[in-house]
Amino acid sequence: MPNQIRLAIMTGAGGVGKTTLAANLGYEVARLGHRVVIFDLDPQGSLNVACRLSKTPAPKATTAWIYSGFFDGTYTLIPVWEQHVSKLEVFQGGSALFKIMPNLTQAGGSYLLQEALSEYPLTHDLIIFDCPATLEQIPKSALIAATHLLVPLMPDAKAVDGTRVLLDWYAANVQELQLSSPPAFLGFVINNVEDGAEHQRLSKELPPRYEARGYRVFPAIRHYTAFTNAWSEAVPLRVHRTTHPALEPIGAIALAIQQEITGGKRGKAKSARR
Repeated sequence: MPNQIRLAIMTGAGGVGKTTLAANLGYEVARLGHRVVIFDLDPQGSLNVACRLSKTPAPKATTAWIYSGFFDGTYTLIPVWEQHVSKLEVFQGGSALFKIMPNLTQAGGSYLLQEALSEYPLTHDLIIFDCPATLEQIPKSALIAATHLLVPLMPDAKAVDGTRVLLDWYAANVQELQLSSPPAFLGFVINNVEDGAEHQRLSKELPPRYEARGYRVFPAIRHYTAFTNAWSEAVPLRVHRTTHPALEPIGAIALAIQQEITGGKRGKAKSARR
């Protein structure tokens, strides 16, 4: 039996290309023949733009419904890019998530996502949680529900410090919530690498630093205007440019996910000690 992977894509800083990575990664794993759904947990709803979906879906048709207190097992999943893949769907997010924030602060609110997926399970091989670039209640709920974490970061001081904060937050929440089986780190990916001196220096220095602590670091993804062009066309990178060099590092992450789906064992959660 394949393992269902619930992959939370989390960052401690905004602007690192999280949603672009989520959309392209979902597409690449679907191309490998696996059923994939992306849960947009971001109130900004950027995934709606990436997939050219309605920017104002009904609240009951969004992930906010899970946190409403009235969830009845109805997941409004929308197939995307059907002319290219047949197994990729999106559960939209957006501004409706702002309105359910008070529910998440109530007792048990952080467990609503996990409880929904346990009581009303989906049959997908991969569920991607596209989390907001904050470390508040929605990411906390994703932490509880996830089996794995993927951390994209840009090679700049802000993103590096944000990643340090994320690791501290992870360790503190695992301890506070007493998670018996916390999500394992699938790995880190240095994203949006530009030609400037700081980016080049940090993109070389960061992988050994994380690897020394036992984390996997995937091949870096350079900054390309093709990502912006694909976004404006509302298509994945592979559809925009079938032989683009960025497809190789994205594909490496997709293959790691496939390995987890087809028989990989969940690793131990890594310590966030510096």
